[in-house]
Amino acid sequence: MTITLTAPEGRLFPALELREIETTPGFTMLRGLAVPYNEFASIGWFLEAFAPGSLAKSIKEAARALPLNLFHDGRSFPIGAAAKWIEESRGLIGEWKLDGSETAQEAARHANEDRLTGLSIEFAPIRSEWEEAEIWAPSKGPEFMDKVTRIEARLGAVGLVQTPAYVQAGVELVRSADVQRRAAEAGDAAAGSTPVLDAMRARTEALRAG
Repeated sequence: MTITLTAPEGRLFPALELREIETTPGFTMLRGLAVPYNEFASIGWFLEAFAPGSLAKSIKEAARALPLNLFHDGRSFPIGAAAKWIEESRGLIGEWKLDGSETAQEAARHANEDRLTGLSIEFAPIRSEWEEAEIWAPSKGPEFMDKVTRIEARLGAVGLVQTPAYVQAGVELVRSADVQRRAAEAGDAAAGSTPVLDAMRARTEALRAG
């Protein structure tokens, strides 16, 4: 039997205050799968999955105000903020700009070395569909658990964690300032513009004018 609920279930996240911190040379960006779609994961007493587009409204409204936290569930603090969201068939992809704090940079180093790569979202359910198990006995395994699909939810934050609820949710790329600089220089070179070339052109123009 399937039951549709529209009232929030009370899994609210705490209010967070974002502070602008000047980025220093080091890791500047993190990208990953925040939550996969149509994948059930055990939440202890039931199985939970997110439907495609279930978070679309909240990321459109909040956009870049959504933080990236180190850990979550009441013991977290921001280490960056959302810079971009991408909806794909496999799930919601996020890109976060990291701040220059020592903690954020250390977390990024762990992620880059595959020691801290899980991602976990904090959210408030808005509309959900429940499917009751014929025999409810969670201790016996997933087939004896109720299932809930989140049709619409409000995203509050994404946490960088060691063990995510969804196996596929995790960091896919950590970018450093040096990598971004080299990429920008490569783009300039492809377009025929680098600081060295610009200087040479300026000198040539000056000789022509003289």
